[in-house]
Amino acid sequence: MKKTRKRRNTGRVTLQDVAKYAGVGSMTVSRALRTPEVVSDKLREKIEHAIQELGYIPNGAAGVLASGQSNIIAVLVPSLTDKASATFIQSLQQVLNKHAFQVLLGCHEYNHNKEAEIIMTLLQSNAVALVIFGSLLADKTHSNISHINIPIINVANSHQQQTAINIETDYSAAAYTLTEHMLNNGRKHIGYIGAQMDNRLRNQQINGWHKAMLHHYQNADQNITTSDTASMQFGRQAITEMLLRQPELDGVICSHEVIALGVMFECQRRLLKIPADLAVACLDGSNNCDHTQPTLTSIRIDYPQIGRDTGKLLIKLLTQQGEDETKHQNNRYHLFSYKFEPRQSA
Repeated sequence: MKKTRKRRNTGRVTLQDVAKYAGVGSMTVSRALRTPEVVSDKLREKIEHAIQELGYIPNGAAGVLASGQSNIIAVLVPSLTDKASATFIQSLQQVLNKHAFQVLLGCHEYNHNKEAEIIMTLLQSNAVALVIFGSLLADKTHSNISHINIPIINVANSHQQQTAINIETDYSAAAYTLTEHMLNNGRKHIGYIGAQMDNRLRNQQINGWHKAMLHHYQNADQNITTSDTASMQFGRQAITEMLLRQPELDGVICSHEVIALGVMFECQRRLLKIPADLAVACLDGSNNCDHTQPTLTSIRIDYPQIGRDTGKLLIKLLTQQGEDETKHQNNRYHLFSYKFEPRQSA
């Protein structure tokens, strides 16, 4: 005789447990949770008391299957510790919280082979929208998600890769502008130090630096990069090696603020004056740059504002009528801004 395999007991309080405790049917409990206005006050109080006593946690996935509705926004970021990702997520969540939407976060830690897998996992949650931050997707991944019938917003991406809605940040133009600013202030021998260079968007920075140097007929050979995480230690090591290669170096562009700080500390150790002996600048500056001595020249991308604008755009897409019409619009937001401290790089 074939034995029936019993379902393993997870110990989790079920809706049936709540119904038994309250002395009502399971359908009544389900109705009280989904549409409490159709249940009498007396019954609703009994059910709420049972839920509190038993510690019942509703099964959100089951609720989504039953109603066909979800409040989940799937978000893919390259890193959980990267300043840009953290500030963007915080601002996005603040906007979505006001409208009862929740962020489901996926992180590939700059491993682009994992992007497609993580996106598919996120979408299994029945997410109502997908936000991709700071990632230049592989063509195959881009092709796969282009057929998904939910709003997809690609944030801080390349202008060369278009999803339905794009919020662009031209990293190449930012690096070109900062390098040209330094060149216009009399610097000639300018190097580039970059981390996390396996990120294809980061490579746009070095391309912008290279292009500006060549346009001004300057040598563009002095660059030190790594695929590792940005750090002060890397900044100190890189500037040490770069000065050995080219003692006449008079300027350096750094991909990250933390690298630039490492460069500055190493210059102070060597008694090199900033900016008289060496101009230092970074491409992802924050307000911290205003508090160094001397102040650190930087490009400042307003990620908190990008997060807020992305959240507002999502709410509009998910709540307005005629969503399908809006979905296919190609909206571009150029939200990066520049802030220079000429006294630092003069």
